[in-house]
Amino acid sequence: MHRSRALTVPFIALAAAALALTGCSSDSDDSKKDASDSSASAPADAGKDDKAKDDEGSEPAGDGKGSAQLSYKGGASGEVSIKSVGCAVMNGKLAAITAPDSADSSTPAKPSFTAVVTDDKAMTTLTTDDGTSYLHTSAPGITGSKSGGTWVVTVAGLELGPTDPTGDSITVDGTITCGSVAGM
Repeated sequence: MHRSRALTVPFIALAAAALALTGCSSDSDDSKKDASDSSASAPADAGKDDKAKDDEGSEPAGDGKGSAQLSYKGGASGEVSIKSVGCAVMNGKLAAITAPDSADSSTPAKPSFTAVVTDDKAMTTLTTDDGTSYLHTSAPGITGSKSGGTWVVTVAGLELGPTDPTGDSITVDGTITCGSVAGM
């Protein structure tokens, strides 16, 4: 009973973040920035005074859908490819990732990846093509940076545990390109 309650709280928080992202993207032409501008939300830039972060644009370059290419290994191994990604930015730093960028379905997407980022840690879930879910409530391994009008997220050595107590942990690596971006 205690374990299922401990797992429920992170899922509710991630679901709330996903719902917030689905209706908040900004497509205003006023938000475009010069391609030479860039910023990062990696732990290394915490505390730096970077005025460019205060006036971040929110329209991505490219097709506007984004993508996620992730591989995982450990208790299970495979690859996850998702063709739409929504991200949220707060105060010029990556705050959340939802892939696919759609929460209008009553059944969870397979595959899917969500993360709520604070400082150098992220509450993260990954659901594989076969429906197996993994999570971590405070994992290091996700950094995001903006170059031009596109947020790119690097996932490196992200360790996630299974939601099924009989499963084994996995390590996730890959790249995510944000399609829609909410916030500033």
